[in-house]
Amino acid sequence: MYYSIEKSPGREFNTDKLTIMKPILCNYYITYRCNGRCSYCDFCKKKNYRVVPDCSIDDVAQNLPQLKKIGIKFIDFTGGEPLLHPAIPEILKLAKRHRFCTSVTTNCLLYPQRAEELKGLINLLHFSLDSWDESENDQIRGKGSFASVMQSIEVAKSLGERPDLLFTATPANFKAIDELVSFAQNQKLMLIVNPVFKYSDQSLLTNEALDYLNKFKNKKYVYINQAFHQLIRHGGNDQAKPRCRAIAATMVIAPQNELLIPCFHQAQLAMPIKSNLRQILKSQPYLRMKKQQGTFPFCQGCTINCYFDPSFLYKIDRYFWMSLASKLKYGFDKYIR
Repeated sequence: MYYSIEKSPGREFNTDKLTIMKPILCNYYITYRCNGRCSYCDFCKKKNYRVVPDCSIDDVAQNLPQLKKIGIKFIDFTGGEPLLHPAIPEILKLAKRHRFCTSVTTNCLLYPQRAEELKGLINLLHFSLDSWDESENDQIRGKGSFASVMQSIEVAKSLGERPDLLFTATPANFKAIDELVSFAQNQKLMLIVNPVFKYSDQSLLTNEALDYLNKFKNKKYVYINQAFHQLIRHGGNDQAKPRCRAIAATMVIAPQNELLIPCFHQAQLAMPIKSNLRQILKSQPYLRMKKQQGTFPFCQGCTINCYFDPSFLYKIDRYFWMSLASKLKYGFDKYIR
């Protein structure tokens, strides 16, 4: 765990008032461009994303040492489709030099041709696969997606890589988990089950769909974060008693070298970094937003998992323990089994 707790002398420790010292995760958007056509995602639909320049490798080189000093342990290099960035191997090498744990999620359309230059540079490599039925998967993710993932698995394994399969479960495809679990077990690859989240017009999973997915929670090579499922069942984040720690737990950097606050999906502030990332964290605008994390009107009912996953570590409650148990299972299945 990556957090610190201050305890006042003579006072009983209260798990509801943890003093979090450092964020642990950086969601680093290196490009907004995407060559996929996922039905539940709007990256390929937003014309303004297409004209945003990819991140500069010089900016990355300046930001990584600062992120290290701040306390960041994990960097998710994301997009868009991150493999569209021409310098992603150099970016990953810089991250490796600073000993970050890195993750990259790809639709696999470019992975076979870029796999060799990415070999050994990504700690957590994720391939997106939303159905074992090729036509259903390609209807969700775009033509050629299924074949690209199958080819990418072969290529990755030949290079000694062991990618995870990332399954975004929606009301339309959640029953695809049956065959995906069998495939993952046969390949001895982790299947990460991510319920779709809502930030525009997406439909969330019903309790019945969550019940169906949960039948597989104890199967080998299956990762289902029980804390996240519980959050969805309870209606998501509650403004009155927020569980989100998006600002305390994560830092979000845009390709334009701006810190997005409180998160990417609901950014209210875009603060230019200009080599002063650590100073931004001490600024009044940042600290004011941090105090309000999880309490904004748009925070009500939020279930965006890339922020709740680290947030669960920042308060010792049932979500903390459920998330921890799920992560221990993931670690056992991936690295020990």
